[in-house]
Amino acid sequence: MKHAILLLSLSLVLTNCNIYQKPAPEAGVSQRLAKQRKAHISDLNYTLSIIVPEDKDEPIDGHSIIRFNLNSRTTTYLDFKADDQQLLQLIINEDTIPSPVIENEHIQLHKSSLIKGANTVQVKYILGDGALNRNTDYFYALFVPDRARTAIPCFDQPDIKGTFEVKMDLPEGWTGVANGQATTKQATEGRIQLEFATSQPISTYLWAFTAGQYQFDSVNWKDKTIGLFHMVDDSTKYNRNIEEVFRQTLASLDWLEDYTDFNYPFDTYNLVAIPSFQFGGMEHPGATYYRSEKLFLDENPTRNEELARANLIAHETAHMWFGDLVTMPWFDEVWLKEVFANYMADKITEPWFPEMNHQLRFLLAHFPAAYAVDRTAGTNPIGQQLKNLQNAGTLYGGIIYHKSPIVMKQLEKMAGEAQLQQGIREYVKTNAFSNASWNNLIACIDKYTETDLKVWSNAWVFEAGRPIIHFEPSAEEKTIWQLNQVAEHPELASPKTYWPQAINIIQKDSIRLEYEMFDASINLDTDPEELNTLFLADEKGYGLVRLTAPQINYWLNNSHMVEDELLRGRIVINLYENFLDGSIHPDKFLNYLLESIKKEINPLMLSQYANQLQTVFWQFIPETSWDTLSAKIENELWVLVETQQTIANKKTLFRLWSNISMSEDANEQLAQILTGKYNIEGITLSDNDKIRIISQLSIKEYQDSKELQAETVELLNSQHNKEKLSFMLPSLSPNAADRDAFFLSLSKIENRSKEAWVQSALANLHHPLRTNHSVHYLPTTLQLLEEIQQTGDIFFPIGWLGSSFGKHSSEEAYNVAHRFLNNHPNYPEHLKLKILQNIDMTQRAYTIKEKYY
Repeated sequence: MKHAILLLSLSLVLTNCNIYQKPAPEAGVSQRLAKQRKAHISDLNYTLSIIVPEDKDEPIDGHSIIRFNLNSRTTTYLDFKADDQQLLQLIINEDTIPSPVIENEHIQLHKSSLIKGANTVQVKYILGDGALNRNTDYFYALFVPDRARTAIPCFDQPDIKGTFEVKMDLPEGWTGVANGQATTKQATEGRIQLEFATSQPISTYLWAFTAGQYQFDSVNWKDKTIGLFHMVDDSTKYNRNIEEVFRQTLASLDWLEDYTDFNYPFDTYNLVAIPSFQFGGMEHPGATYYRSEKLFLDENPTRNEELARANLIAHETAHMWFGDLVTMPWFDEVWLKEVFANYMADKITEPWFPEMNHQLRFLLAHFPAAYAVDRTAGTNPIGQQLKNLQNAGTLYGGIIYHKSPIVMKQLEKMAGEAQLQQGIREYVKTNAFSNASWNNLIACIDKYTETDLKVWSNAWVFEAGRPIIHFEPSAEEKTIWQLNQVAEHPELASPKTYWPQAINIIQKDSIRLEYEMFDASINLDTDPEELNTLFLADEKGYGLVRLTAPQINYWLNNSHMVEDELLRGRIVINLYENFLDGSIHPDKFLNYLLESIKKEINPLMLSQYANQLQTVFWQFIPETSWDTLSAKIENELWVLVETQQTIANKKTLFRLWSNISMSEDANEQLAQILTGKYNIEGITLSDNDKIRIISQLSIKEYQDSKELQAETVELLNSQHNKEKLSFMLPSLSPNAADRDAFFLSLSKIENRSKEAWVQSALANLHHPLRTNHSVHYLPTTLQLLEEIQQTGDIFFPIGWLGSSFGKHSSEEAYNVAHRFLNNHPNYPEHLKLKILQNIDMTQRAYTIKEKYY
């Protein structure tokens, strides 16, 4: 009997010891864990209190109170990617948990301490610094897509929305902003205490709090104050831009309220302009972050730069409804909020630029960038799979931001503009402050249209790649021509995949033919071999159209005769894709681009020709031909710079000339322009222009570049830009050992904190004039990629690879990546795709050079 009692007692002790030892979920936030929590948790509220020290290297202390309802008494987990030493105290419903631990990036909330109904969890901890972007005089939290858990214990998933309130204890002279309205400010013993009201229900990736030595400005809109927090130290630049920034913000808010028939959904609206912010913008309710340089443009901006700012402001404002008010359930549909924001931004900004051809702008803004990914073996569908939120950042890229707007444009045509708006209004109203998927949207739109959208949706949203569109005689009747679609990468698409779309063709005397290609093959009513046949003659048709050799030659020599700017845009895109497909000699294509530049007056088209010319020159022309060819091109371009009357076009041509020119005379002239000894009429150099010029002169080994570097730092107006150039200087050194040491320093996370600066420096290291040396950086570049993805923000892995591989054109560089992937057969699929995307141009470059030279 004593033995039985002893065994029972021992069993109870072991049971009590093990109640906290239930195996934790896998690291990150798995879809399985997210679904379990969503099924049990509701009525969630977070209160965050932080104490920010004056020294940016000192830790930030945090205290969170998390209140939520459980529909049953069940063990659940908070997400917290931190060390045990950062977790200082855990109290669950007044039950203090002894020696709390973090396991697999989670804190267990055991059911023995929880109750059915209302629960309160208190956590004291040291905030993780990785997502706090701390600087000497400011910091900002940036949590998209899954980085809230790296700083704060939380349920880090988009479909458990909660209200969020913040209290900040700050150094004297600082101010701050968060998702809710500021309610209390007081000063105590050289410190500032701020409190912010509770936000509306939002997802954790939308949490925002930032503080620093910000300046503040505001305007009134309806019953709200629209604020702008900034650190711009160039008052002239600030004053030149601020009125337009506010005007575009208010106009965007007005338009979106009208279009959605739903009032602005949040209590407050602030813009926060942050120097060298990682993204163009990030749509936190109440505290939308912007890269300061994107809002406050340099003097004499190009029309493209003005349009880019307008679209950025409209895009981030649209997110207040699409993403923030209505949020995707899981980050596999992150594209849904982005396609809405792009679609709305295009509509909002079109009236602001009445002189612009907006069909052409849409074509050039989205098709080249979408094709740049979709033509590669690493392409992905718009709708991707995501098993764990820790990989959500890798979903971002050209497909989400550029292919999805093209798909939305097709949807608008199929459903009808008015019917689409009705569906969107219902979608917003039905799912306000909640979550909704693409299928929910399609269901809303389906009510207002007779078109079956499911087949179309499956192909465009869930299949990878693009179609190759080609024509050939019918197998049954040789006099009948057929237009066929096949997958460019059959191994990436489902068998028998085709992309339903309307194909517009112009032929002969401007006869326009439109075919509804809702099959893999259709019969044509015309002979598509005619020399002047123009395929995809609108801003909707999508794919690689393989032209015949006579058609290619015809358009290389006659495209300037086409008066319609949209059609000229289609021609240059079609020819470029055929060039990359290996069908055009680089010399012929370069000559076509140069001749087109001489004749073009449309600023959008001129920019497109200029961008392609730089790519072809540096990557597809043999290195042995650079000097001779550059001497010819730079002279012709300089004549255009001096004679061009339009300031925006003059600036585009000047940037192209300074990029391509290599002669000693050109370098000397560029140095005189930099120092103000020679002025180009109508062009005032900005800080960014000066940094660009000194970088080019240094890389091209101008004899006085070292002295000029120091002089340029002093010429810069902004302290931020002075620091940026100083950071980049080692990457500009003529000494290879200095550049090697700088590259090695990037292996330390603290040297990568300014990601935009790092990408600029990498571009210097890997300039085409230096790739023979920098190719040996590429193995380390790949070895660091997983760490870059885990520690950097969402666009940094793409930027890290693109700035490194982007200008390489040798088989050696391609083989580095090829060997790496062969040696790592179990490498994460999402990162493997990014590598394949970024080495595609390298492979095309060396194979095309091998073919033609």
